[in-house]
Amino acid sequence: MKRRGPAPDVIVRLYDEAWQRWEFTGAAPRRVETASPPTEDPARVILSVPARQIIATPLWIEGADSALAPETVKLELEVRGLLPRAQAMSGITVRLLPHENRLLAVVAVFPPELPEENSVADAYDASPFLLALPRNAVTLWREGEDFVAAFTRGGDVVYWETIDRSAGAEELQIWLGLLSLRLRGEAIIETPPRVVSWVEGIPAARIAPIGCETREEFEDAVQGVPSLLHARFDWKPVSAQRAESQRASRERVKRIVLAVVAGYIVLAAGFALYFGVLRWKISRLAAATAQLHAEVDRFQPIARDWTMIAPTAEPVQFPIEILSGVVAGMPAQGIRLIRFKIEAGIVSVEGEADTFQMATDFFNALATAEAFRGFDLQSDTPQMKANNSASFNIHGTIPTP
Repeated sequence: MKRRGPAPDVIVRLYDEAWQRWEFTGAAPRRVETASPPTEDPARVILSVPARQIIATPLWIEGADSALAPETVKLELEVRGLLPRAQAMSGITVRLLPHENRLLAVVAVFPPELPEENSVADAYDASPFLLALPRNAVTLWREGEDFVAAFTRGGDVVYWETIDRSAGAEELQIWLGLLSLRLRGEAIIETPPRVVSWVEGIPAARIAPIGCETREEFEDAVQGVPSLLHARFDWKPVSAQRAESQRASRERVKRIVLAVVAGYIVLAAGFALYFGVLRWKISRLAAATAQLHAEVDRFQPIARDWTMIAPTAEPVQFPIEILSGVVAGMPAQGIRLIRFKIEAGIVSVEGEADTFQMATDFFNALATAEAFRGFDLQSDTPQMKANNSASFNIHGTIPTP
């Protein structure tokens, strides 16, 4: 069955020991089996580039003028010898975090090209930016043969490093302690970070440096869940850029050829139509009246059909467009419409949801949708039923033009 609503974004990432595939459909992300054929083409495939492929470089920039940040970042990367790797500025992404009278630039330096085992995708970003990481913490997880440690300042990722997975708990503790001291010395983080471990068998208490709090998240529902909150798809490998350029060139040539062919077809059709009209006027003038009567007879059923469907295309309230907006806001499953009614300028949507939360999420999706701007949508409190489903009633006033 076809999915209702927009096509999902798909994140492909390396986590623990295997590559995973996650779908984003507007609700919570859903992990899908890579061996299963997709139900439909995704809107875009996003590659979560493993952290070991990218160098994280946080930089302080004096002043609050973000327009000066690119040149300052370029000079700092040149001093550190990272500019050749980044192919000047085309191989980096920069996130600016304001702080009093200066900016913290979180710079990610990508390689010119990714290893062949990485998937070809439509968009790319560093894996730490595509995770829902705890605030003011250092979070440890595994990516293949590496441990990754990512630091957050507030809710923003500011630094990460990787170490071989053969490292033991004592080595990890020393490593995290040195990273924390360096970042605190540079004021990248302000306090000792809370240590969070997403690696089974390595509890946070065993690897936390002295002075750092810990939190175990093996049973936490958000452990390792991807997120697009901090995603910025500003970089692509050279091969992907080249492929896009080649596709764009082919599309331009194709459009030119099609335009030329269409021009000839239109020209030929125009001449044929012109001479045909002349012949018709000369040879069929006597039968014109009969043909017009036949046309009228043929369109009468259509007129009757239009009389029946005219209320659904009413040019002030547009019921079909409103219903289309309701259907567009429905998730892939879990919501069933029972009644859609428009009366006296009031639109009413009644239905049933698998859970109370899904009913609430559906109302929030409609209330913030562009299609319902100005409707002042309201929702009665969803009523729980014996099978744990929830019935809902959403209503609002159709704005006057």
